[in-house]
Amino acid sequence: MDETLRSVLKNICDFPVPDEKAWYEAAEASLKGKSVEKLLYTKTDEGITLKPLYRAEDRENLPYADTLPGQSPHIRGIRAASERSLPWKAAQTVWERTPEAANQEIKEGLQKGQHAVNLSWNNGVKEGKEMKGNQISDTGILVSDTEDILTLFQGVDLENTPIYFETGADPLPLFSLWAAALQKADVSSPASGSAASDPLGSWVKAGELPAPLSTCYNHAAEIIKWCENRSIHVKTVLISSEPYHNSGASAVEELAYAMAAAVSYIKELNDRGISPEKSVSYFQFRFPAGSNFFMEMAKFRAARGLWSNVQSAFGIREEKRSMSLQGTTSKRTKTVYAPYVNMLRTTTEAFAAVAGGADCLDVTPFDAAFQRPSSFAKRIARNTQIILQKEAYLGRTMDPAGGSYYVEKLTHELAEKAWSLFQEVEANGGLEQNLLDGNVQERVIKGRKNKEKQVQEQRKVYVGVNKYPDINEKAVSVKPEDDEKQVSAFLENNQSKKRNRAGVEWKKGEKSIIEEAVDAAKKGALLSDLAQHNSSSFITPLRPVREAETFEKLRQSAKAYQEDTNKPLSALLVTLGPLADHKARADFSTGFLQTGGFQVNQTEGTDDAIEASTAAISSEESIVVLCGQDGAYEALAAGIIELIKEKTPEKIVLLAGKLSEDQENILSDKGLDGTIHRHSNVYETLSWLQRTKGASIQ
Repeated sequence: MDETLRSVLKNICDFPVPDEKAWYEAAEASLKGKSVEKLLYTKTDEGITLKPLYRAEDRENLPYADTLPGQSPHIRGIRAASERSLPWKAAQTVWERTPEAANQEIKEGLQKGQHAVNLSWNNGVKEGKEMKGNQISDTGILVSDTEDILTLFQGVDLENTPIYFETGADPLPLFSLWAAALQKADVSSPASGSAASDPLGSWVKAGELPAPLSTCYNHAAEIIKWCENRSIHVKTVLISSEPYHNSGASAVEELAYAMAAAVSYIKELNDRGISPEKSVSYFQFRFPAGSNFFMEMAKFRAARGLWSNVQSAFGIREEKRSMSLQGTTSKRTKTVYAPYVNMLRTTTEAFAAVAGGADCLDVTPFDAAFQRPSSFAKRIARNTQIILQKEAYLGRTMDPAGGSYYVEKLTHELAEKAWSLFQEVEANGGLEQNLLDGNVQERVIKGRKNKEKQVQEQRKVYVGVNKYPDINEKAVSVKPEDDEKQVSAFLENNQSKKRNRAGVEWKKGEKSIIEEAVDAAKKGALLSDLAQHNSSSFITPLRPVREAETFEKLRQSAKAYQEDTNKPLSALLVTLGPLADHKARADFSTGFLQTGGFQVNQTEGTDDAIEASTAAISSEESIVVLCGQDGAYEALAAGIIELIKEKTPEKIVLLAGKLSEDQENILSDKGLDGTIHRHSNVYETLSWLQRTKGASIQ
């Protein structure tokens, strides 16, 4: 603690200022011999140990402790002061599929409070593939030529409305359509958004590329030169941690791989004649915010510090260092069941992102995990940002997390671990080589399995899914409008364009390739004409997951079983003793089984082994769970189990609670099939029970 602060506290406090050792001794005494470290310290997925108490000493020796927003290493913010009227841009994704419908969605969103637009493309658009009906996804905009882009932006003020979109691994096709549309619309200075490519990120997601990496980098360099010559200030290179985050990566891995990708892009662009100082001004970073509130807040802050270090290593002058940082809410934390809880999750994630210093933010609608979002869900997502800005006043304070002993220390520890992993990646040949070798995939998948186990054991809770489920839950009644006719009409029109248009020649070598592609797009070239389809450099892709998926599959298989057999999966709780004795374990067992889609019935409490076993034997349920206190188990369980197994050996008999090894062996000899308790792997137990009943789990 700073001596001045210590002196002030000494003068104003009636009691001596305790140090951490004194606190530790008091905590240890209150735990009556139990371990302080085991009970009060928490190990995160990032390998960081969280303390129960943080003090001024945790912050005062940090290297950036005395810096202000706008000062290097920019952990506290890139700018010295924020725009109070617009502290961050609300940039919502467009979910409609046809250019006409997407145009209406854009204009409605801008009229109702959002400041910028995120474009999400349909399957194959970013690769320039020919669009066919069976390959069209449920969300994402369909475009095939410049006219579609013009339709998409009709009536939108592109000089004052930032537009963000990803061009795909090879940026040439989509960027050319967009640039041609700008020229045809006579827009010379579009608002600073992004039309950016992330070749390595695309590679991670797909496992292959539509063109060699060298071609993708060549085109990215040509696009930067094209923008420079026209003073177009949009970001054209994307560094996104989404492919890693959505596959289960920790915050450390997200940060490290993002920095490694950025370094790869700096080097590749430098080899193509674009200096690091120039290239980084075209970089757009994007990080999803997950559900670990303070860790995600620290992630956004640490990203700026790490990026400042990287820029320093490349000799970029301090006044030229910057970071355009876009936040999104996580996809992996959303659920199909209890979907309205997703609103709470996105609010927490949005709060963490803006408190961490995101420049713009995209909040995912609560129903995006299972349908094209409804207008209601899109409105709630948009309004979440408006409330955080206009009612919670989150933008009124620069770096609201600054000064928090906990968040400052967490930011530092997170940055240190991410930097260490980043250096490891660089020492092994950079991100591209690590992806080819499978090192990145192996590490992310290992972390994902650990997260899945936490969910399966209910150490990580998804309300309404792996805990506290509503077994009679009804499907969301708010649905998006049916657009199949409009999509079919678009595809027919696209085929007509292909049949009727005159061939457009390009790649004449008279101009730069981007200029030739833009000219071709202005003359009517289709997206597929401008694209390459030369798959190369195959790697193991990282599959996106949602953490609650495994339990959702259990619920879905239970529903399918009921539809096939005309009866639900069910279990009987045989309760022992009066209500006060069995209620806790009966309630636990009910919740345990319902997360797997089981209907749960219950007997009246009894102290009679014959009565209890008779109730189980005569019931229709083939799964029986004994629920009572330990004393009741010692007195009654062996007899009950033996009688049930003697009369109905096919029934599965479980017991609620954790038994001693000796007691479990004794009851197993009588026919006990297993126990359920708070340390059980809930998913594995429920999967086993479903399969014994004949349910099929996908």
